[in-house]
Amino acid sequence: MSNQPVSVTLLNRVQQRLRAASFARALHGWTLAGLILACATVLAVRLLGLLPETRQPLGWLLVFPAVAAVAAWLFHRRVEKSAAARAVDVHAKTDDLFLTLATLSSSAGEYQPLVEQSATRLAANIVPANVVPFKVERPIGMQASVLCVLALLIWLLPTLDPFGHVEAATKVDKAKKEVELIRKAIKTREEKLTQEVKTAEERDDKINEQMKELMASLRQMKPQEKKPNSKVLQDHRGSLNDMWKNVSSEELREMLSQSISDQQFGGQRTQKMNEWLKQLQQGNSQMLQQQLDSAKETMEAMLEAKTPEDRQKLASQLRRQLQDLKKFSSEKASSPELENALNQAMKALEALAAQKQNGEVMSEEEQQMAQEAAEALRESLQLSKTELQELARSAKEMKQLEEALKTMQQAEKLNSEGQLDGEQCEGCKSLAEYAEKYNQMMAGMGQDGQAKRDSPGAIQDEDDSDPEGYKDEKTKTQIQAGKVLLSIKTKEAATEKDFDPEELKKYESTVSEIKSGVQAAIENEQIPPGYVDGIKGYFDNLESKEPTK
Repeated sequence: MSNQPVSVTLLNRVQQRLRAASFARALHGWTLAGLILACATVLAVRLLGLLPETRQPLGWLLVFPAVAAVAAWLFHRRVEKSAAARAVDVHAKTDDLFLTLATLSSSAGEYQPLVEQSATRLAANIVPANVVPFKVERPIGMQASVLCVLALLIWLLPTLDPFGHVEAATKVDKAKKEVELIRKAIKTREEKLTQEVKTAEERDDKINEQMKELMASLRQMKPQEKKPNSKVLQDHRGSLNDMWKNVSSEELREMLSQSISDQQFGGQRTQKMNEWLKQLQQGNSQMLQQQLDSAKETMEAMLEAKTPEDRQKLASQLRRQLQDLKKFSSEKASSPELENALNQAMKALEALAAQKQNGEVMSEEEQQMAQEAAEALRESLQLSKTELQELARSAKEMKQLEEALKTMQQAEKLNSEGQLDGEQCEGCKSLAEYAEKYNQMMAGMGQDGQAKRDSPGAIQDEDDSDPEGYKDEKTKTQIQAGKVLLSIKTKEAATEKDFDPEELKKYESTVSEIKSGVQAAIENEQIPPGYVDGIKGYFDNLESKEPTK
């Protein structure tokens, strides 16, 4: 650049400024047009209700300036060196001197050195900024004005809905978000439930193993070995109690403790739920699973229905089926997990039933939402089935452990009376057979816990006969008149008159209060069944006995 003549440098700088000015003019025009088009678009979208506000992000407005910049670059006017020379001649009034200089390379003649000398002499006094000044105030003002109008339209112009498009699109968006939340919740619960199922299977194996060990120990019991028998039974009861606590929960205990005998005179729906509950309390969920399978078949038939009327009818049928299951889960099964899975199914069904039923062609977005809702409904029904299977498993395990603990209690009772003999149940193959055998043995014992007379191993009557002719003899007392050296009080039953009436009332009131809170305390502390009867019996005896001195 430093080796070029001043005249050539001037022409180059003027050419660059002309090019910049040409691009700026093009950019201004295209940008102004883009902003005006953006304003028109906002007006159309808001006033005609083409899109809901949730689908009107401000970012899409940046498309217009970006397109304007590309168009300005592609379509702005290119500036040649001759145009720069002409601009210099006009500004300096040099009668085409610089235009002649710009075309010297394509002309011949002896005057070329003279033109170069004249142009160099004049170029030293010409400033390029004066030749091509940049005037940006007016374009920037126009751009700012249109931009402010656009911002006001976005901020203040409300979205109208003359054709109902906004309402329809809003419903689709809301349903889509809800379905996404449903599927996310189902996936989270499925991952957690997979671990719970694995833990439950391991626990089930441990319970079965413990039952086998218990039956093996009962077969080895000897009537004369009370202390060793008691130690073995206590070890087994401790293990069973720990397992019972792992399985037990407040909801499960509430479900198993429900009585259905007082509800047999209800309607068909109530009787059906009672049958479900009775079966579930036994650890069987076959009828409930059949209900879920029936609901799934109804769902598939609804999806394949040809007419809107058939679709609505099947949707109503499916809704009733799910409502029955949900009511059972909340009122009978007391299972929050099962109830939540059915809630997800109900929500998915409502989202699926919200699709157009009037025969109109659904948009691609509505079809996609309907497919996702149908998939969410399938997943929620499958999750409900798994939750139900785990609930039945837990009920079966808890009932099995409670029966085992009751059998242990009978065995301890028999052992305390010296009646526990493993040989008497040599052919027993299950713990239920042991329980039945122990019930028969307990039935052969009196109310005082001793075996009835004239039964094998029972206590025989004493024989007071005197075959050897014993004689009654009495020694003369050595006690004479004087000081009392010893006073003996016998234990006799006290009567109410031996006590202060106020203290007696306090005592009776205290015992009644304690007894009334026994059941609540047992439930709050999660007392295993093996201890419940003993605790209740203690307080029953405490209230029934007369107070003694």
